[in-house]
Amino acid sequence: MDLGAPGPKPAKESVDEIREAFWVVGRSMGQVRVHERLNKRAGVRIDRAGGALLYMLRAHGESVRVTGLAELLGVDSPTVTRKIQQLERDGLVTRHADDEDHRATRIGLTANGRRTLERVLDARRIWFDRLLAGWNEADLAAFASMLGRFAASLESDLDDACGS
Repeated sequence: MDLGAPGPKPAKESVDEIREAFWVVGRSMGQVRVHERLNKRAGVRIDRAGGALLYMLRAHGESVRVTGLAELLGVDSPTVTRKIQQLERDGLVTRHADDEDHRATRIGLTANGRRTLERVLDARRIWFDRLLAGWNEADLAAFASMLGRFAASLESDLDDACGS
């Protein structure tokens, strides 16, 4: 038994390391230059807000009310309406009446909107593949599992905070 070997870090140190790493990840992933580089690689021109809206449509069934999109994106309805108008002019989304409430409007992706989003997601996947190159399968699986657990905790905490 080697008494001089370092043992596991105290939990506080590990949590501090995780917090600092997430700060770097969040700051880096949100940089305009990252978005522009991915757009260039994808061969598209879409701003971050437009990309987020297209992604939410894809993730939530491609037919979502404006108010639902606003809630999902954490912004107000007029902001979403303006973005939808721009994306509609660009041929990326379409509007149609809500079957249940004809006063409401649902937003859907056009074929061009789906292609644009897929190109951006493909570029992002290539970037992630490059960032994770050299990681073995066991490390990738462990990271995916732990990050998924953290994401679920984060989502639950945010849902609890919004509900209180």
